[in-house]
Amino acid sequence: MAERVSETCGPASFADVCVGYPVEGVFTYAVPDGIPVPAFSRVKVDFRGRTVTAFVLALHRDTPAGFEVKEIRSVIDESPIFDERLLDCARYVAENYFGSLGETLAMALPSGERPSKRYRHPFGPSASRAIVLTGEQQSVYDAITTSFDSGAPFHLLHGITGSGKTEVYMEVARRFMGGGASVIYLVPEISLSSQIFERLHDVFGDDLIVYHSRLTAQQRLHNWMRFYSGDAKIAVGTRSAVFLQCPRLGAIIIDEEHDGSYKEHSTPRYNARRVAFYRCRKEGALLLMGSATPSVESLYAAERGLMKLHALKGRYGKAVLPEIEIVRLSSARPEAMLSTPLKLHTRRAIDGGLQAIYLLNRRGFAPFVVCGECSAVLECPQCSISLNFHSDGSMLCHYCGYQRRLPEACPACGAEKLEKVGSGTQRVEEVIAGTFRGSRIFRLDQDSSRKKDAIFELIDKMRAGEIDILLGTQMVAKGFDFHNVAVVGVILADIGLNFPDFRASERVFSLLLQVAGRGGRGDVPGRVIIQTLNEDHYVFGYLKNHDYYGFYRHELSVRRALAYPPFSRITRL
Repeated sequence: MAERVSETCGPASFADVCVGYPVEGVFTYAVPDGIPVPAFSRVKVDFRGRTVTAFVLALHRDTPAGFEVKEIRSVIDESPIFDERLLDCARYVAENYFGSLGETLAMALPSGERPSKRYRHPFGPSASRAIVLTGEQQSVYDAITTSFDSGAPFHLLHGITGSGKTEVYMEVARRFMGGGASVIYLVPEISLSSQIFERLHDVFGDDLIVYHSRLTAQQRLHNWMRFYSGDAKIAVGTRSAVFLQCPRLGAIIIDEEHDGSYKEHSTPRYNARRVAFYRCRKEGALLLMGSATPSVESLYAAERGLMKLHALKGRYGKAVLPEIEIVRLSSARPEAMLSTPLKLHTRRAIDGGLQAIYLLNRRGFAPFVVCGECSAVLECPQCSISLNFHSDGSMLCHYCGYQRRLPEACPACGAEKLEKVGSGTQRVEEVIAGTFRGSRIFRLDQDSSRKKDAIFELIDKMRAGEIDILLGTQMVAKGFDFHNVAVVGVILADIGLNFPDFRASERVFSLLLQVAGRGGRGDVPGRVIIQTLNEDHYVFGYLKNHDYYGFYRHELSVRRALAYPPFSRITRL
């Protein structure tokens, strides 16, 4: 690539660009006379007979030899929208996750071509609100900032549910913003970004932008440019927000750092946590990751000294952790999915003007078959993981390819009570409505959350007491801070636990402990009913006692024996 000579070049100059396709290399185009083309901007070019967006990496006057040079067709950006820092980060991502530089820039940069109206939130003007830390929160904040000033950039905050991690995040953000730097605040899901946006807006007002895929392309460009120029100094968003550019990066905060949503599943398949590590190391910024259930890899890294570990062990205010009860279900049929304890505690809560949250874990769902008599799950004889049931009646191992027909009786006990497990939220909603007639039910899943302002509607109705039972997928497990929830019910904890993935137990444990933390946040003690077909699984023993570290030690020993991460790295081709 030729050396850049200026921000814009005059007549007879050339631009080196890359395009958002899986092709390697840089392509040279001529800059039309009289049209200024900024470096680090986007242009339209003719690439293999198609008009596509290209990213200007450098401008020069070195006439290419040996081929005819096409002209740039049009200019999208009148000024730069990124700089060398993003280019360096994009190269890192492209090299580590086997993508092209152009694909990475196309994924990292907003696609809008003309900024439109900014994201309009349903809140009124900010009230610049003071943050009052508890003694424990203040100690953690002091430890983080002091050690960062002493040269330790990477930090992990383990705080139990309801301990006030968000207050620590906001105080850290305020510290850097007060010094003129900018802050990126990552959350794993769009629904969570809406909740966090409300809390951050109360503190930071119009200094805050949101950045995620539910915005229009033009809104994303508008918010990108506000952050890039320094007009807004804090951004909350999902994984792609890790690439937001600003005059000076002070900190990246990653909430719910254990969540698998930080991993991109299309090319380039980057992990936002690793990109954040890279950016903070290169740009001298603070990285603060936090969770009530840190990932095994992150906690192990902290124990080895690669990150500073901090802990919040007490719940905010007078709230106490809810009591967790493990209940064995007699059947996986939808009509049998509400146990007697769950029905009794829910009825008592509703009659007392309180609320309940029900979780149906659908993430990573793969239909499996269980014995209604002995609770044995049909497993692969070669891999010891659950066989997945397919509509043609076959049972298939998704690891080794082992296949068999669905047997008539249980191989373990001989009972002819084999049941196929799995019901959607709509079917479960019908069962709940029939059980608690007249109750007000709000269903939150991927379908219902796509409705405009659905999350804000939910928040308002829950706080106003206009919902008796909130039924949802994993979206109900994180971020919500409702003080009137007395009962949390997990419809079927086995879903996900039998998924063919070495992280299945960790993901289920994290999800269930997170959803358990939605209860008992106010003055009313909470109760959690976790329903399962197999109460003897080791996960439930640790859950019952809120014992994250016990689970972590158990999981670490299994990973070490099998040479799984964090004792190895796995690549999928």
